[in-house]
Amino acid sequence: MAVLETTILLVLLVIVSNIISHYLVSIPTALIEIALGVIAALLLNLTIELETDWFMLLFVAPLLYADARHFPKKELWELRAPIFANAIWLVLLTTLLGGFLINYFIAEISLPLSFALAAVLSPTDPVAVQGIAEQVKLPKRLLSLISGESLINDASGLIAFKYALAAFLTGTFSLKSATTDFLYMTFVGIIVGLLLSKFLYLLENTLLRQGIQDVILHVSLQILTPFVIFIAAELVHASGVIAVVVAGVVAIQQEPVYKRQYSEIKLVSKKVWDIIIYQLNGIVFVVLGASLPFAMHSAIINPDINNWTLIGYVIIIWLILLTIRTFWSYGYMWFNYIKSRNLIDVKPKFYTAILTGLTGVRGAVTMAMVLSIPFFLLDGEIFKERYLIIFLASGVILTSLIVAVITLPFLTKKRTRLILTGDEAFMDIEGEDTVDDSDLSEIEAKKLMTKKAIYALQLELDIENKTVVTDILNDLDKQLKTLYLNDTVTSNELYHDIEMTYRKVAVQNEFNAVMKLTKDHDFPKIVTKNYLQMLKYKKRAHSTNFSIIMKQSLLKTKKKTKRLLLKTFLRQNYNPQGNQQCIILLENESSKQAIQALQNCEKELNTKDPDYILRKTILHQIILEYQSKIDRLSNFQLRQQEEYQLAYQEYFLKTLDEERSVIQCMLEQGKISSDLAHQLRQSVNYNETTFLQGTFD
Repeated sequence: MAVLETTILLVLLVIVSNIISHYLVSIPTALIEIALGVIAALLLNLTIELETDWFMLLFVAPLLYADARHFPKKELWELRAPIFANAIWLVLLTTLLGGFLINYFIAEISLPLSFALAAVLSPTDPVAVQGIAEQVKLPKRLLSLISGESLINDASGLIAFKYALAAFLTGTFSLKSATTDFLYMTFVGIIVGLLLSKFLYLLENTLLRQGIQDVILHVSLQILTPFVIFIAAELVHASGVIAVVVAGVVAIQQEPVYKRQYSEIKLVSKKVWDIIIYQLNGIVFVVLGASLPFAMHSAIINPDINNWTLIGYVIIIWLILLTIRTFWSYGYMWFNYIKSRNLIDVKPKFYTAILTGLTGVRGAVTMAMVLSIPFFLLDGEIFKERYLIIFLASGVILTSLIVAVITLPFLTKKRTRLILTGDEAFMDIEGEDTVDDSDLSEIEAKKLMTKKAIYALQLELDIENKTVVTDILNDLDKQLKTLYLNDTVTSNELYHDIEMTYRKVAVQNEFNAVMKLTKDHDFPKIVTKNYLQMLKYKKRAHSTNFSIIMKQSLLKTKKKTKRLLLKTFLRQNYNPQGNQQCIILLENESSKQAIQALQNCEKELNTKDPDYILRKTILHQIILEYQSKIDRLSNFQLRQQEEYQLAYQEYFLKTLDEERSVIQCMLEQGKISSDLAHQLRQSVNYNETTFLQGTFD
């Protein structure tokens, strides 16, 4: 198949697999991509010659560079010792001990070749690690450890595999040469990555100083960075993997001189990188799946070895790797515990070591390395064990992925990590995550949906759309408050008590403002009298809205008085020649006084109060109501215009789209059932239909 057709097919398979993953939420996207790759290889005869050099350049280099750029630098420094221990010493231990054990259990593989197989299986795959991490909520420190390890261990695994395979082919091995080669590739790779990263950074800033602010030019330069650095390192026989990782680590520390000019470049670059990483991550697993049938075919049909025996060999090798990694992790934790006993009170848990072992999944990097095994030996004879090694490596890759997918949700009690664009929306005002590890109820899910909609609208807020966005935010705020009130009886009573306390403070300050205004202005007595009566009822109400208060107060008066008050307020509010301006002035000044009082209450809050978060949230909600009322009064005529109506429709529909995205994400992350997701979608669809019907009627 032509290169162009193959590329288009790979991209299409990645898109299809991601669409499927939105429905089969319990199956990781990586496994779906592998399955589609296998199907494409069997049905469409998709064959991809996976060569190590171009695979490392095209896929591994940009993926590692992107991962290194986004890796938390503080955690990387704090975990430098265990990361380098796993990336170097664990790879060496796996190669040696694993090689001896593989040779012991599988007689068909010689000792040097066993070392080569163990070496090729020693590094964990960064893409596979991230794919697994998205499915379960691993401990933060453990996730950082395996992510950091996977950035570096490719280099040590490649060198170990290279010398183990050379020992098999030539029958000789030089520890001195291997050590020297490793040190050279590592240190020169670090130097190349550091120097080229600095050079490209200076080049970009120089272009900006010269007034060359071409966004496409700068983004293209940033995209080419990992490829250029990888090739440069390989040209001097250094480690391209180490070079791009170092470049990614130092890239985040390089802030441009002209930040204002750089903002657009940074935004476009981020979006382009997101697309590239999205496609490369998917293509890696599709290519892996497409390579499996070819890799396994010759070994399976080999009459010398029973197929069930081959499967048994795969399980044995996987168990060897799992055991080595688990006990290494457990021993290393005890070593640190004994070394820092005065600082660490919690003893190491074998449970954590098991998680570390299971997360050591292998992936496409291993496949690319093992497929580089030559077809012929140095003397020209056929490499008979080649297909056996490829089959065993492929089997271990699949086994590590499948076992991790099945076991980790149970070991972590199915605690899923809720990943959404703009996770800040799901953080309370003090930065603590509001989503716990349990399944969400309908009320909790709706609260999360509303918070996301509020957060998305806040990002849209600017001077031009302030009026319409503030109106919708006020409506969403009332909706969120209602959800909190309906949550539980206990929280309902507590919420009510706190809210009423602050509303009484606000109304009292409104009353004071009105009394001061009546002294300074010659208002009609009927206006002052009725407004003060409205404030009395307001103390027992849950709204700052003038019309709602009047409706509640009118229900409590006699019919004759009710008709009189109603006529009076209708005349005052809708008669241009009447007292409408008086009402607007009273509303404005009293609302400002209430806001000032509430802000003073917020300053007096005690952070040690167990209800501090709830009190601050309620204060923000009430202040927002008053601010919204002031804005409505100042823009009364604006809301009658067609432009306002169209803008309101646009932003309201955006909030519904945000709610739909949250529903889908909660479903994919296992936070809600499919039945609840269907119910929530129906509710959103109903709101949309009702709104649109009301708009066009």
